[in-house]
Amino acid sequence: MYRQLAKVLFVMIIMHASTTGMRFTATLDALKHGGSSFEVGAMLSMVALVPAFFALSAGRWLDRVGPRVPIYLGLFCVLAAGAETVLLPTDSVGLAPLFAACLLVGIAFMLSNTVVQRLTGDVVPQEQRTTAFSIMAMTASASGVLTPVITGYAIEHAGFSVFYTWCIGAAVLTGLLLLTPAFRAVFPKDAARRGPKSGKKGSAKDFLVLSGMRNVLFVSVMISVAWEVGNLLIPVYCAAVGRSPSEIGWILGSFAAATFAVRLLMPVFLRFLRDWQLITCTLFVGGAAFAVFPFFSDLVPLMATAFLLGMGLGASFPNILSLMYRLSPPGRIGEAIGLRLMLMNLSKASFPVLMGALGAAIGAGTALWGLAVFLGLGGFYAVRSSREVAEACLSAPSSPHAS
Repeated sequence: MYRQLAKVLFVMIIMHASTTGMRFTATLDALKHGGSSFEVGAMLSMVALVPAFFALSAGRWLDRVGPRVPIYLGLFCVLAAGAETVLLPTDSVGLAPLFAACLLVGIAFMLSNTVVQRLTGDVVPQEQRTTAFSIMAMTASASGVLTPVITGYAIEHAGFSVFYTWCIGAAVLTGLLLLTPAFRAVFPKDAARRGPKSGKKGSAKDFLVLSGMRNVLFVSVMISVAWEVGNLLIPVYCAAVGRSPSEIGWILGSFAAATFAVRLLMPVFLRFLRDWQLITCTLFVGGAAFAVFPFFSDLVPLMATAFLLGMGLGASFPNILSLMYRLSPPGRIGEAIGLRLMLMNLSKASFPVLMGALGAAIGAGTALWGLAVFLGLGGFYAVRSSREVAEACLSAPSSPHAS
């Protein structure tokens, strides 16, 4: 079981490093070449543009055709993003190639997330899914720690093109690896579903009329927006107070290290808190971290505050997926994953632009305070919704994908 899971997570690391590294690199590249915070926000919103409209269809497509074709399409998008940024450097042609690269890695991120989240649930027995999702989340956190730090140093010593070239090589080598028998078995050409198939096609409205699922999706979107906009505003703010690319990498790495730590400690937390209670704490802790961030400009305090933010936001992901598996209609978990990604990316496509414009007008530090208020309101919403979610969990029918 864990051998198959390790193969899924290896591919996830490559795709995660490529997509998150591209966003980090493109942000610094744009800032270095005179891009405003509004332009950077608009550029990063391109990451969410295609997933905002097609993530639900991607989930249904995955259920129909299996994981191999979607993951190869994702690798091709990474390769194309790296190739066009190498061939069309920002020094010569401006920011347009960065916009195109963000669009491509957004497609890759959507496809790889859908495939990996579905396969993580498929390759393990039902009773071990929570553990598998925690391992998956910790793996993503570990990649999040290493990617900005290594990329930051690489940019300082070899320029932006070194990461763009890495994307090309990583996509080609991973694509060849997936052709080997060991990986073909885990990423089959045809769909291999677990659980009963739905008797009718169904609609996204089926998820939204369920109060428990609706609350989970809404809070998931709020946390995702805070995560995405924070990843925009924190580098902008840190650059404004004089931090270097490698120092910004360490600050973002501290955030990712905290997400790894909190997910590693998840079994301990769940002895005292239920999933929804832990998600509620996530919103309040994240809001507190955003509130104090603009008070600091030195490296160590910024790293400590980023760590606090990661401890907050990082706790949410395994619990949200656990609740989604429990509350989604039988046989439609892939569709539920796609719906979550679609809603998240609809918000990501608009909020970075709005917050980027706000940051340009009032400063990134003040915009971070706006995020603090946003998450605080989300925390109060979660408190008010706790009874509905608890009742929905108690009444949820037992299904092959329930946790």
